[in-house]
Amino acid sequence: MAPPPAEEQDSLRRMVRQGSLSALRHKPFRLFLLARLISMSGTAMAPVALAFAVFGFDSSPASLAIVLAANTAPQLVLLLVGGVIADRFSRRRVVVIGNVLPAVTQGCVALLVATGTATTGRIALFAALAGCASALTQPAMNSLLLQLVDPGELQQANALMRLPGNVIRILAPAVGGALVAFIGPEATLGWDAASFAVAALLCSRLDVSGPVKTTASVFRDFKDGWKEFSRLSWIWSYTLSGTVVVALWLGGYQLLGPVMARNSHLGAPSWGIVQGAFAGGLLLGGIVSLRWKPSRIMVVCVCANLPLALPFLALAWGAPLAVLAGAAVTAGIGLDIAIVCWNTAVQEQLPSEVLGRVSSFSSAGELMSVPLGYLVVGAAATSLGTESVLLWSAVLMTSASLVLLLAPSLWAVRRLPADPGPAAAAGDRDRGSRTGRAPDQVARP
Repeated sequence: MAPPPAEEQDSLRRMVRQGSLSALRHKPFRLFLLARLISMSGTAMAPVALAFAVFGFDSSPASLAIVLAANTAPQLVLLLVGGVIADRFSRRRVVVIGNVLPAVTQGCVALLVATGTATTGRIALFAALAGCASALTQPAMNSLLLQLVDPGELQQANALMRLPGNVIRILAPAVGGALVAFIGPEATLGWDAASFAVAALLCSRLDVSGPVKTTASVFRDFKDGWKEFSRLSWIWSYTLSGTVVVALWLGGYQLLGPVMARNSHLGAPSWGIVQGAFAGGLLLGGIVSLRWKPSRIMVVCVCANLPLALPFLALAWGAPLAVLAGAAVTAGIGLDIAIVCWNTAVQEQLPSEVLGRVSSFSSAGELMSVPLGYLVVGAAATSLGTESVLLWSAVLMTSASLVLLLAPSLWAVRRLPADPGPAAAAGDRDRGSRTGRAPDQVARP
């Protein structure tokens, strides 16, 4: 006998809720995703335009390095402040302001280039202001997703947020180069500014709640965030591991990779293919994350980082281009799965009122090691040889990840059910908030 129409409709609703695109049924999430897509379309092309804009009035590589450093340095300093802001004020308002400020700074840079009044100092100043805006708003961006979708849809939402960005990363360098050639760097930078303005307009229409929590002391907010971060061993241990993995990965892939390609049979065109393969792997990893929802999410997160060593091994052993490209694809798939799993685990397991601060501690811990990683990897390659450094980097990265699997707290973190009831989800989060442990740990003796 066929089920009654009401039961058929309920069944269809459940299928929609539990599908890989279920997060798209929420209008606020669709607006946020569209805003992210539009802003990234400008951001991904901006580095090409900025480089040619700087070289238009100063051909010294040191000038471009100053501009890039001016953009990066404030993020290392102000990221922790951004975590406090994310938990103290309306995240929607912070995100809107965080898009308005880069719209203004990039617009000013485009105007300076168009009028021929650009100098290294002026562009570096606006780059620093844009870096400050990014640092102060990034934790709010990471935390806002929890207010846009149901708890059981966080993994799909995180994957959907990364998919457009990965597509843009594949296309943007070529499109950005073409735009710079045909319409000039100033117009390309102008589009970057306009994309931030449109994103700010879309985010202003988000219907989400106001401040998560307000206390009398900013210092107390910071202290409470550190207390929450330091008491959760699965978070601080993964962050500590990340300081090693991220520094060695960037030092090996971005610094030594092109060196090996230039000095071997590969050459620059082949290295471009490898980078494209890695970007394609990131895209595939996002697609996998839409469908695959592992229960022990942090165990999968750690294991997904292990393939990052494969391109290093292929480079060190002089593997053919096809093998190196395959290693890059595998590394990209694993990295995107790891990022989605990590974001989902943090969003699910942490109480909302400390999410911005804890995530900022984690991000800052990984970023602070990056400059040192470049210096150490570069110096070691000079004295020990590039191949040896790549092999040792692969060993250290793998060891830093595998040692995490010895921690019981990591195995105890489980992903929330695909469609939990509101009361159950709230209860799990409240229990984790009071005890400082993952919800499944609370029920254990």
